[in-house]
Amino acid sequence: MSKHLEHNNLIARWMDDSLSDEEKEALKNSGELDALKNVIEDIDTWKMKPFDAEGGLAKLKKENEYILPINKTKNSSWVRIAASVAILLSCGLVWYLSSTGSTTITTKIAENKTIDLPTGSFVKLDAASSITYDKNDWKNNRFVTLSGQAYFNVSSGVPFRVSTNTAIVSVLGTEFNIRSQNDQFIVFCYEGKIDVSYNGASEIISKGQSILLQNGKLRKSDHNFQSPEWMKGFSTYEKASLKNVIADLKRYYIVDINLPEKYETLQFTGTIEHKNLQQTLETIFTTMEIKYSILDDNTVIFE
Repeated sequence: MSKHLEHNNLIARWMDDSLSDEEKEALKNSGELDALKNVIEDIDTWKMKPFDAEGGLAKLKKENEYILPINKTKNSSWVRIAASVAILLSCGLVWYLSSTGSTTITTKIAENKTIDLPTGSFVKLDAASSITYDKNDWKNNRFVTLSGQAYFNVSSGVPFRVSTNTAIVSVLGTEFNIRSQNDQFIVFCYEGKIDVSYNGASEIISKGQSILLQNGKLRKSDHNFQSPEWMKGFSTYEKASLKNVIADLKRYYIVDINLPEKYETLQFTGTIEHKNLQQTLETIFTTMEIKYSILDDNTVIFE
């Protein structure tokens, strides 16, 4: 075995606590053991950003095409130490990726997705929305984090919880829609029962009921919808602020609309489709007697 490989083997066996007393003394006298200890002790202070496994793998494959040889210099001992630390971090990374089943799914503008969850449940995710869940612990902990809007069809089993930045929705087996965006929070129940918790308060709604967060309080009401309207390609508004309507519009179309402040609090009542931008703009602005024009790059300007 070459001296280089023999030395690296000593370091690896030291980390595995399998050196003899003579080998430990030899490694200690080399001076590299103290440096390696300092680096390892400092690892606890390091902060790592969330790791993108797929992106990291692609980058690694690309970089492996340009491997450069390392020249032997007076700093070669630090190169060996860095290599040893890299082994430690790599082992930890492999363990982390294998132990967590965290999955995040995101939709783009004008994009919808259907996500099959474990044990028979599924989610229809609206445009510009995202969900996160842990597939490894799903049987014991059916917990989903939602940003945006989604329709849930939940199979019976252990409690199913959806957490938003506003409130938490808990169910056993049911069908419901959650909208948590643009400073709005509303839940429609289509089947079963739902428990909505917000700021220490809790309300239960059943099929044909909805719950809205308004002025800091949960308010119940009835509805006669069989499924979410957005899944059919349109949205209906009842005295909704124009600011929120335009925010929705930007989730379904690639369009640039800088709404003048004087129009933001105006209320819009009506139905808009998600398929034709020109028709949608006309439905909103013409009926509200707001003069506008749209440029070739889908920028809306107001007169």
